[in-house]
Amino acid sequence: MKARLTLLLILVGLTACTEEEDLRRYVAEVRSRPAAAPEPMPELNEYVPEAYVPVSERSPFVSPRPESAASRRQTPKDCEQPDIGRPRQPLERYSLNNLAMRGTLQNAAGMRALVVSQDGTTHLVAPGDRLGLDHGEVTAISATGLTLREYVSDGRGCWTQRETTLALTGEPQ
Repeated sequence: MKARLTLLLILVGLTACTEEEDLRRYVAEVRSRPAAAPEPMPELNEYVPEAYVPVSERSPFVSPRPESAASRRQTPKDCEQPDIGRPRQPLERYSLNNLAMRGTLQNAAGMRALVVSQDGTTHLVAPGDRLGLDHGEVTAISATGLTLREYVSDGRGCWTQRETTLALTGEPQ
């Protein structure tokens, strides 16, 4: 038993010496390699101070004043306006990219469209119903799709109308 233990200790010692020798060889090899040059420093943009002219600019230490009612631009009276005050319908929460027309149903009351929203709910849509984010109103339904009249803001208080079609497809995007 003692002989086995002694043999085991000798083998462990020899193994440790071999690993240490390999380590010394590797360190010597790494030290003999040529040193790589460091990357150059990035160029820094020169700081150019800008003079503050208090007469023409707002003070950076004072909060900006809100616009007064008189200074706000009034909405022109001769341009298109959607009915913003009306209650919104469920399909007006989705963009048209997140809606898909799956089919139609027709009875004595007329043709209706089956529209699936992104959450998987199927809605029965008739002419006059609203959908989409741009105040879209369904104007016509056919076997191949439904037509909407949408209002798009021009950013100056007026709205322009455009006609959009939601074609019969399989899945919402």
